[in-house]
Amino acid sequence: MTPTQQLHLGVAPLSALDLPVLDYVRAAANAGFAAVGLRVEPVSAGDPTFPRDLTSPQFRELEAALTDANLEVLDVEVFSVDPGTTRSDWLQVMEVGARLGASYLNIVGGHDSAAEFEDIVGQLSGDARDHDLLPVLEPVAYRPFNDFSLAVQIARNVGCAVEMDVLHFLRTGTSLDLVREHRDLFPVFQLCDAPASMETHGALLQDLAATGEGDPAVAESRSLRLLPGDGDGPIRELLSILGDRTRISVEIPNVKARGDLSAEEYLALLHNRAQHYLADGE
Repeated sequence: MTPTQQLHLGVAPLSALDLPVLDYVRAAANAGFAAVGLRVEPVSAGDPTFPRDLTSPQFRELEAALTDANLEVLDVEVFSVDPGTTRSDWLQVMEVGARLGASYLNIVGGHDSAAEFEDIVGQLSGDARDHDLLPVLEPVAYRPFNDFSLAVQIARNVGCAVEMDVLHFLRTGTSLDLVREHRDLFPVFQLCDAPASMETHGALLQDLAATGEGDPAVAESRSLRLLPGDGDGPIRELLSILGDRTRISVEIPNVKARGDLSAEEYLALLHNRAQHYLADGE
């Protein structure tokens, strides 16, 4: 790959979650990314607010910023399917995604019942098709829905897909054989790296957990993912299995790597490192 043959990379909001959405979109474009994920549903109280009213000036400003930057919206996130989730909860998120031309709707699970979770995802998937969105299930190591085997089973049953995240692949003990057998179910690959064990992070992870989320697994996911090649994730093996049809989105929040960099500078660093890492594998 020559310098003019850049890969069409996306970036996930977690890589620069301190930015308001408009600033994030502009910073992603300036950094060289071709696509963005948008966090329509907040995960924690500190997440940026998103203008979900399609008639509001703020939403129209977001549409204009995406158009001006020639940025694709890869997915909208993070929709959590919980015991109390109802159809009205997901319809507004889908309307936002459809209006912005997103391809995927990211789904995580806070439901302890696999059967009930699958039933809700089945209903949700029918509505998603009407909005030209494909739901992608993301097993998260520290959430109730944390099993890639269950994810592919549900995806087969209801007609959705699964998102591959390198960190959660490692932390859930998922096998490459499972991915190989179901390679057609993984349209999105969240690029990051991680050590084989969280303990490798040492005192920094414990400090982040103590001052933030409380759970080291959450702190690692939100603040200490590694750049590709700096950890033990089987990134090249996974990408070789999944092939060129799988879209790559860079999700690497890392307080140590960012240091004193501005969000835009950090996104540029992530873009360059990802491009060079992926090019070296060709």
